[in-house]
Amino acid sequence: MNLEELIHKKKNLLEQISTYEELQTGLECIKRYNRENYSNEKLKVYTNAYEPHHEEITESNVADILEQLTNNLLEISKKINFMKNSTK
Repeated sequence: MNLEELIHKKKNLLEQISTYEELQTGLECIKRYNRENYSNEKLKVYTNAYEPHHEEITESNVADILEQLTNNLLEISKKINFMKNSTK
């Protein structure tokens, strides 16, 4: 993989991380709403019970994906830095 490809991959990872961070924030809002309005009808987070081919969205699922994306970003950043330093 060349430097341009690595930089492009890094950009894509940053976009994915941003998306999952927004999703995590949304899930936290739902959780807070449910805690504060327990007597009202609860908002439902997506479940794959009726469509098993879709990914289930839970707080732990989102946290796991964020951790993996962050690890991938770290590896890409290391490769980019190595390539930049080796060309000097």
